[in-house]
Amino acid sequence: MNPTSAPQTRGFNKKLVIIFIIIFTEVLGFSIVLPVLPFLALSLGLDAFQIGLILSVFSFSQIFGSPVMGNLSDRYGRKPILIISQMSTVAGFLLLGISDAAWLLILARLVDGLLGSNMTVSQAYISDVTTPEDRTKMYGYSSAVFGAGLIFGPLIGGTLSAISFSTPMFLAAGISLITILLVIVFLPESLQTRKEEVNFKLSEIFPYRKAKKFLKTPKIRGVLLIFFIYNLGFFLFISSFPLFAETQLQVTAVQVGLFMSWIGILRVILQVGAISPLIKRLGENNTLRMGISAMIFTMAFLIFSTDFWIVFLPLAFLAFGTGVSRPILTSKLTKSVIKSETGSLLGVNNALVSIGQIIAPIAGGAIIQFLPSQTLPILSGVIFCFIFLLMYLNRRSLRNNGEGRGSITIQGYF
Repeated sequence: MNPTSAPQTRGFNKKLVIIFIIIFTEVLGFSIVLPVLPFLALSLGLDAFQIGLILSVFSFSQIFGSPVMGNLSDRYGRKPILIISQMSTVAGFLLLGISDAAWLLILARLVDGLLGSNMTVSQAYISDVTTPEDRTKMYGYSSAVFGAGLIFGPLIGGTLSAISFSTPMFLAAGISLITILLVIVFLPESLQTRKEEVNFKLSEIFPYRKAKKFLKTPKIRGVLLIFFIYNLGFFLFISSFPLFAETQLQVTAVQVGLFMSWIGILRVILQVGAISPLIKRLGENNTLRMGISAMIFTMAFLIFSTDFWIVFLPLAFLAFGTGVSRPILTSKLTKSVIKSETGSLLGVNNALVSIGQIIAPIAGGAIIQFLPSQTLPILSGVIFCFIFLLMYLNRRSLRNNGEGRGSITIQGYF
């Protein structure tokens, strides 16, 4: 039996207020920890490479945890699984707060990664209670809420780290505990009929068959590869940015929190006020090229940056670059398939993104540990430059394969 949702209504569903609060507090808690965790690990005597390995544990766990928790929510309902996932997040933050050894850090990230798939279940809830016509708008609202959490979290976490590294961890746990109470008291179940059984197949965890199918089509393959390379370059830098800043700029967790909040503020402003006018004026391809170029400029600037205040300038270009590039690449991805295949393609893309998020902190930690710190922005910049080559090769491949004859369609995909 297929799961069915509660009756859907047009317009804004009041149930989503609680979901948006959950998303905000989830991101707030996560981003409170973000600038502090590497410094906590350094205080325990770990080196940059070891920290990179620990940072990759969460993403590795999420590859398995997210689809499993999503399937369990189809069987047992969104509300109970959401409560369980939030409880694991609270446990993960508490473990970080009491961590005095590396194994506790690893355990904390495993617990949160394997069971703390709050975002997966929250997105499913939004789908349950909204009509297809309103769904994109509601996901847009959730993205804005996500961005708001990224603004305040690093600032709060960095500031509280001046008291102790445990303080922001315990605050994050407290915030997550509040969301559990909100779910229990105010959030109704959205599924009326549920799956009779749950199958945990390898293809559910990593959609390799669908990936193989999509990668055979040049138009789809090109966008998937470009998206993967973009995310690899971005996460290589951003996951190791606290370690880079500590090594090259000699900054504290407080200052890293300021950097990350600066990026978050500018991203929200740009996504609200700049993306649509730029695309309308320049087109998607030129705006994308501008965004990638801005990120390359950021990396080039950071190679020579050694002053705390000057770094705010290149980070503004980073905020612009990622703020315009990711939405455009997502748009191109969804336009490369028919509507009925959009969900499958996004699932494959998310799996590839997760792989990049596992590789990136390990590689970044190794670079900071064994090579000059400038190597990190150099390598990220080279990866971003590679996107231009992929765009050229993708356009030539489309032309050679006769897909979208005529320059309009081909140019539409780079």
